Amino acid sequence: MKKQFFLTVLFLAWGGVSLWLPQTTRAAVFPIATNPATASASGGLAYDGTNFLAGLVTGTNVTGQLFSPAGALLGAPVTVGANPGFPAAAAFAFGRTNYLAAWSDLSLTAGVTCFGQVLTPGGVKVGGPFPLLAAAGSYGVQNVRGLAFDGTNFLAVWQDSNTRAYYGQRLTPAGTLLGGPLLLSNQAHNGHDASVAFGKTSYLVAWQSDLNQYGTNHTYATLVSPAGTVTGPLQVSQQSSADRNPLTVGTDGTNFLVVWNHADTLDTNGAPVWDLHARVVAANGTMPAPEQAVVADEGNQVMPALAFDGVNFLLTWSDYSSSYFLKDSTIRGRFLGAAGSAIGPEITAFTPQDTNVFLFGFNGVRYGGGQFALVATMGTLQFDNSGNLTGFPSGTVYGRFAPNSQTTPMFTNATISGGFFGGQLAGVPGMTYTVELSTNLVTWTPAGLVEATNRFTPIQDQEPIAGHSRLFYRLAVGNTLPFSTGLAIHEFVNAGNFAAATTPAISYPVSLAGYSAVMGVENDPAPAPATNVFFTGPAGSGLTATAADPQNSNINPFDANYQSPFISSPAAAPGGNWTVSYKGTNQTFNLPDPQAPAHLTIPVPTVTVSGDTLQSVSWVYKDAATGTTLNGAPAYVTGLQVEIDNATQGRIYESPVLAPGVSSHGLTANVIWSAVSSVNLAYDDALGNRYIIHFTKP
Repeated sequence: MKKQFFLTVLFLAWGGVSLWLPQTTRAAVFPIATNPATASASGGLAYDGTNFLAGLVTGTNVTGQLFSPAGALLGAPVTVGANPGFPAAAAFAFGRTNYLAAWSDLSLTAGVTCFGQVLTPGGVKVGGPFPLLAAAGSYGVQNVRGLAFDGTNFLAVWQDSNTRAYYGQRLTPAGTLLGGPLLLSNQAHNGHDASVAFGKTSYLVAWQSDLNQYGTNHTYATLVSPAGTVTGPLQVSQQSSADRNPLTVGTDGTNFLVVWNHADTLDTNGAPVWDLHARVVAANGTMPAPEQAVVADEGNQVMPALAFDGVNFLLTWSDYSSSYFLKDSTIRGRFLGAAGSAIGPEITAFTPQDTNVFLFGFNGVRYGGGQFALVATMGTLQFDNSGNLTGFPSGTVYGRFAPNSQTTPMFTNATISGGFFGGQLAGVPGMTYTVELSTNLVTWTPAGLVEATNRFTPIQDQEPIAGHSRLFYRLAVGNTLPFSTGLAIHEFVNAGNFAAATTPAISYPVSLAGYSAVMGVENDPAPAPATNVFFTGPAGSGLTATAADPQNSNINPFDANYQSPFISSPAAAPGGNWTVSYKGTNQTFNLPDPQAPAHLTIPVPTVTVSGDTLQSVSWVYKDAATGTTLNGAPAYVTGLQVEIDNATQGRIYESPVLAPGVSSHGLTANVIWSAVSSVNLAYDDALGNRYIIHFTKP
């Protein structure tokens, strides 16, 4: 389906500005369960077409709290069960007319331990609790792990504590059991968490298991038809994980998106370092694309939750540093496309409301009524000596709303200053927008991307509006820029050493030390890993199917720069036909002769230091062969940057690109001179290549 773009036009004509005002800001964070005398935790979220139901664990009870699309609590919490444990063995879903709550009473050690309760949209219990299993048989305690509705009936998923096998139980909206338990997985050493969603034709249930091979966890899934036919298990993950955590399944109405925790490294305490990986599973069980990392930041990302707004998914998770005990956790979020790729920046979904921190949002995001509802728990956790989660001494539950990914963006606070347009983007935090330009309201040209990290995001046109009698700007939801690649050469020069002076000593002639080829990629929602990008240059280039250097490549959502390894022989890159293999497709470039020796000049820096603080850097251009001072920048120089490095931290300062006529730069951040290991003056030439002139400092 073609993505629909919602547009807002900002009209500029002879200095006049007219614009639409932004929408009213959505409701702020609101309390759902904040009784200090009773610890509460979120345990699920459902939507009935008008209002939302937050599933809670309040003390030892399973409760439900209704709230409106404006964040107003509707009535008192309704107690439906007891003793679900922590994390809660409970789930909530809405059927065609009523809600269903499912839970396990873990105070029972034998017999049937899993139950259901029907609730009206008004929160009134229909009848009493009923068992989700006709007879206990040889099953151990049955732990509820998920619940979903297929438009006619429900499927409850539970796990046998004796064998760790997963089962599904079909039941009507009235609570009548349809047949017996369906065996979903009896794999050895299944994990303790599962998730379920219904697509267009079937349910998908996902879980993790290491098959008794410790440290080699994989994510698996089964398809379950509405009639109870089970297909699977299917192995969803391709990379093994050192451990496992709760996972989530979402659906776009046809296909499924599975998001799970992945860990391939341990921190200094021996705890897994968690990222989030995802993969699409089609309705027929095929997987059209590989597993991909959707969040792989520093620190840890755990306990994902998903909801779909008709175009994109909103993914939320708990995010914390390397501290094992979640003491600095917060709830983060990011929009994903239907194919699972990140389509915008990360955002903070909740901010602290008191002295505690937001810890988790189990199944805590649901789409309904044109907006996302989010629910999360803040408080404190309790662990045993092995680091296992054992309790929840204190906790409160809050909610908030977020606009859908296609909410109309708008310009506000527009200004024209110094001949440049600027203002603010009033958009959806976590979304990417394309700024498009026109002079006639007929032909529109994509000019760049803006990532909204806040409700109002500063925007600045980098090109002057001079020469246009009228210029129109508009915002398109998403990325309308075409995929593109480009190739440039980075030439490296070791020019001199500062020693104890403020100007480095240089021995002439200065020659090239070597080069790297750099391919830039723009407007790819899922750039390839550097190790999967391969450079082949003309004969004698020193590069033949050579993988990019991960340490010097820079990969972001939508764009990336891939740098080849450093080549010292030849020191100057040759022109000619270059090929870069990217995602299995060759990107070809006919590179003009870089003319590197002829385009080499030496901008010689002089630093100004006050105390131990580097204040500014000025420079003069010199002939690389003779050291003769030139009368300004050579004609081939198009811009220059000041780069300052630290031996252990790497790049600690980088100036903006400065015009060729500029000969000094005052630093805009604090840099300690004694901590500096090198200064680079890097200039670009008229052929689009870059020269990094390196000056060391003891």
